[in-house]
Amino acid sequence: MILSSTPLKVLFQLFIFTAFITLSNCKEEKKQDSAKIETETTSTKKESAYPHGLLPQDINLKVLDTVYSKWKAKYITSNGCPVGKRVLFDDMKHTVSEGIAYGLLASAFMKDESLFDDLLLYYQNYLNHNGLMNWKIDDKGELAGENAATDADEDVAFALLVAHSQISTNKGYRKEALRIIDAMLKFMVEQDTYVLKAGDEWGGSNTTNPSYFAPGYYKLFAKVSGNNDWLKVSDKCYDILNKCMNKETGLVPDWCKASGELPADRVTWSRDNGTTFNYDAIRTPWRISMDYLWTGDKRAYKYCNTIASFIDSIGVKNINDGYKLNGEVTRDRHTSTFVGCFGVGIMASDNKYQTLVNEAYTENIVVENDNYFNETLKVIMLMGQSGVFKMPDEFYN
Repeated sequence: MILSSTPLKVLFQLFIFTAFITLSNCKEEKKQDSAKIETETTSTKKESAYPHGLLPQDINLKVLDTVYSKWKAKYITSNGCPVGKRVLFDDMKHTVSEGIAYGLLASAFMKDESLFDDLLLYYQNYLNHNGLMNWKIDDKGELAGENAATDADEDVAFALLVAHSQISTNKGYRKEALRIIDAMLKFMVEQDTYVLKAGDEWGGSNTTNPSYFAPGYYKLFAKVSGNNDWLKVSDKCYDILNKCMNKETGLVPDWCKASGELPADRVTWSRDNGTTFNYDAIRTPWRISMDYLWTGDKRAYKYCNTIASFIDSIGVKNINDGYKLNGEVTRDRHTSTFVGCFGVGIMASDNKYQTLVNEAYTENIVVENDNYFNETLKVIMLMGQSGVFKMPDEFYN
């Protein structure tokens, strides 16, 4: 029996059309699933994070969104602000320049333009005679601590360059960063020695803070400003770090002299006269690690491998919040500041520490905290561990 060619042609066209629609729907569903996976979980892919080092293998970016949102709700306020907004300190009344700087870093990387601009307004309202932020303000908006702290202003300058890269290129962020970078080199770096000072009005060879050392920042500052003196500052940081660190543990003191000698001058108010590893020094592994993750500096890699060996010997869950430089425990709290900063620190280490990197990321997510410093550092360190804390593209161009 011979069938008519017309019905066959119609049936064939209907089959092709149905198959096309089905295939298109499958592709769209796959596309949506891929987007969802990219939003929720990012596997270790160097092209999507840092040029060097390790990343946790199962990163959940929704966790970072949640932690950031909770931090904002608890610590950001407009109360007591002549302009903009501020970050509440431990007493939930005062604000310190360090907190404003951390807030600017967080909001820049989260592309939170409104908050970034509000915090920047507050920062600019409290500049001192050197054009850097006075370090402490009370809840009425009055000055409570004069002069600037180096760690705050360097974070602000870096955050501005991040904002220029990730938020807007036409809001003057880069220009303001260059102004701060210039002021820092004039007032926060000791002339001739290139030692990073503690602030714009104190510190130098007799008093410096290893946790302020951000050599990766200084390489960026050199590029954007055209002033290679910043590279000398970076080199000097590594010189001091090598002199003051314990060669077995990698632990450094809160404060030291540029020679590596302890104690430093004028820090009798610091715990153990600044000679042990506490809530200042813990930031050192984070700052040094970022240099390797961004630039591949072998000095950072060597230091962070020493840190990783120490953490591997004690275990992530046994990290405490205070040590002598030989690794002897002096305090027994388990906080995000220590878990997170060590966690970022070990990302700039050998592949054999991958499991340790994974454990530190997971532990930082679950650790509970109860004050400004721990909860704020949790946000910043999760950014580092999640591959979000990126060097601005301008550095690589």
